[in-house]
This record gives sequence, structure tokens and C-alpha cells, in this order.
Amino acid sequence: MKYFVVLAFLAVAFAATLKKGPETELSSPFNADSEIEVINGDEERIQEIAPSFILSWQLRRFIRKFQKQMPCGFPQYGIPPLAPLKKSEASVHFESGIFETLDLFTRLRVDGLDDFKINKFKLNVIFKKITFDFTFNNIRATAPFYSTDTILDALNQLGLSVQYEGDGSLEFGLKKLRIAGTLKYKIPLLWGSIKILSLKTTISLGECESNITGFLGDGALNSLMNKKLESAVLGGINNNQQLISESIENNLVPYVNSLLKGNDFWTLIDLILSGDDGASEDDEIVTNCVAPEDPWA
Repeated sequence: MKYFVVLAFLAVAFAATLKKGPETELSSPFNADSEIEVINGDEERIQEIAPSFILSWQLRRFIRKFQKQMPCGFPQYGIPPLAPLKKSEASVHFESGIFETLDLFTRLRVDGLDDFKINKFKLNVIFKKITFDFTFNNIRATAPFYSTDTILDALNQLGLSVQYEGDGSLEFGLKKLRIAGTLKYKIPLLWGSIKILSLKTTISLGECESNITGFLGDGALNSLMNKKLESAVLGGINNNQQLISESIENNLVPYVNSLLKGNDFWTLIDLILSGDDGASEDDEIVTNCVAPEDPWA
């Protein structure tokens, strides 16, 4: 199968170099706009695409298989269960201007990472570009206990600072989180590793819900703090697209490339095609994933 794939890639590359002579008309199903496109996906299945290509439906099935495997994780790669994602203890340190906070969470749980919809998925085989658009319906973080050490240091040189210590529980949600963008890649002609050249993203958020108790008590001030946090997160994501895109590209791309380095391109192709011998796109996806028992239940 993989040798058939490389022949398809070479055929596409060759067709792209052909020029129409004065007396000869050469037509190709591929041009500068040739793309594999997934449009109008719904929550149950992904719609048909055009034009057809050897890897189109395998890629779609691979994403769906990944989605179904998330409750079990990928232990062979050292990746724990992702739906839900659980951490016995987690910490967050944030510092910006006069504000600094250190928050510790016990039994942090994140649900909804597998509850996403594919709005669009395009693979341009000529320009080696992937255009994607996903929407996560509701990502929820909960923790039965957290503690915070927060400092508002307005004029430290004059001794004017406020330090707050508190504890409570955490319920925090991001609704309709949309992640869209374009990824450009480089693949070897025959052997070698695939490499990501660039990743441009646009992230938008529909709604943020915060219910953190114990911060500034449990009354009106705590409620006001939650409202302010919801507004800050919503505005921080929707109003800082360029900064977020640059941060993702600068941090994620080198990390992913380090994972891809040394792994033959055909190993990735075999991973995408594995377990689908004789299958078609609409066949039921079967995995061996049996979600582990909840140790915190």
C-alpha cells in the first residue's frame, strides 16, 4: 500500500510540472487549488469530500480513531488517558505586571477534550498544506480542592502590596472553543522524516464559565471575581489572536518536530493505514479501548 501512495504523490508532482503546449492540451485533475476537503461535518459523521485521493478517507478515519482512543490514551507513546485528563496534583504560576499568582490543584480533572466537531479539513497535496477547523463543544476543568497564593504588588518600592491566600473548589468551562488554522509541512521524496514548516492558528471562544469558591470568601466578592475572570479569559483569547498564534507556533512546532525527527515518513503512513485493511470510510470504527476505572470515584 505505501508504495502505491508514493506513486500517487509522484504522479501529482509530475502533473503539476506539465505545461500546455501550443498544439497539445493536457488536463489534470489537480491544480493549485487541488485540495482534500471536509465540509459541513456534523456530530455523527464527516461528510463526503472532493476530489478523491488515496489518503483522504484514511486520514478522516485516523482522526476518528484517535478520538475514540482518547479515553484510554496512548501508553505506547507515554500519553495518558485524555478523556478525561486527570492529574492528582497540578500547579499554575502566572505573572503579569503587578499581578502574580501561584495556584495548586488537587485531583484536577479535564473533560470534553474528545467532544469536538470537524468543521473543515483540507489537504493540499500540491503545496503541502493542511487547513483545519475544529470546534470543542465544552471543555470543563474541575478540582475538589485548590489553594492560591496571590500577590497584587502595585508599588513594592513604597511597601504598597497585597497578598492573599485562600482555598476552595474549582469549576471552570470553555464553551465553543474554535481552533482553526493552516499547517505547512515538508515530506521526503522517498525516505526520511516529515517536518512541520509553519503553523498559523486562529482561536476563538464562545463562552467562559467560572465557579471558583473560596477566593475572596464565598459571597459577593467571590462572585464578582468569577465574573471578572470569565470576562478576562474571553477577551484574552478573542482579542489576542496574533500573540496566541505566535506562542503556539514557537512552542508547539519545535516540540512536534522533535518527536517526528528520526521517524521514517512511511512509519507515519503505516500508522494511519493500520487496522483498516479492507475497510471503507463508513465502516464502524472498532478500537480495543476500554476506559480505565475512575480511581477517584
